[in-house]
Amino acid sequence: MNNKPTAALPTALSSSSSLESLLHQVAKLCAVGYLPEATAFRIFRDAYNRASSDISSPDSEESDAFIAAQVLTEWHQNPAFLDTEGKPRELSITANEFSTLCNSASDAADASRILELLLHAGAMELRGKSALATRRELIIGDTHPAAVSRAVRLSSEFISTLTHNLTRPMSEPSRFERTVVTSKLAARNVPSLLAYLSLHGQAFLEDLDSWMSARETADSGTEVGVGVYLYVRKDV
Repeated sequence: MNNKPTAALPTALSSSSSLESLLHQVAKLCAVGYLPEATAFRIFRDAYNRASSDISSPDSEESDAFIAAQVLTEWHQNPAFLDTEGKPRELSITANEFSTLCNSASDAADASRILELLLHAGAMELRGKSALATRRELIIGDTHPAAVSRAVRLSSEFISTLTHNLTRPMSEPSRFERTVVTSKLAARNVPSLLAYLSLHGQAFLEDLDSWMSARETADSGTEVGVGVYLYVRKDV
């Protein structure tokens, strides 16, 4: 196990933010690969300075995105919010049905902010004074304040898995992490791959969502997550 000392935090990274936390994890991961943390901090200092000025949204933005995803799950799985066909039913906004849904998903939910976020993401639509879920997944556009915070959080979570697998004691199991790669996919087929992943990857995630939701506890549990992503490496 790596026992290298932790490098002092450069002045440019001394302010507190979720991005700073991410850079700490990146630096530690680099240190595991025998790149000194001080060097890693120098590598990422410029990126931090460029990005930090763009992160003006409060932490609540990130929390709202997480809660909004929980609200969609609740809307699609809780019988109290389903119609006779087992699909999400219209919920009255003025009669507080939507607020009841939000509170059922999370005690910390702010119904007005969740409503705005779901509308922005295209995950629901308004029908007069009612709301109806139009899809199960929450896809936040890059114009929403929560998008940057969400990207930082997801990056941090992925890095935490890599770090765990590289530094874990032999007595602890590794976390699942697999990748399929080809360097010979015709560029014209990338859109088709994205469409394939959007269909089958989404179905896989929804199945996992149902499995995990069925095993949630009313007591304090452990936050876990599974992510699926596509990358395209372009020649520089």
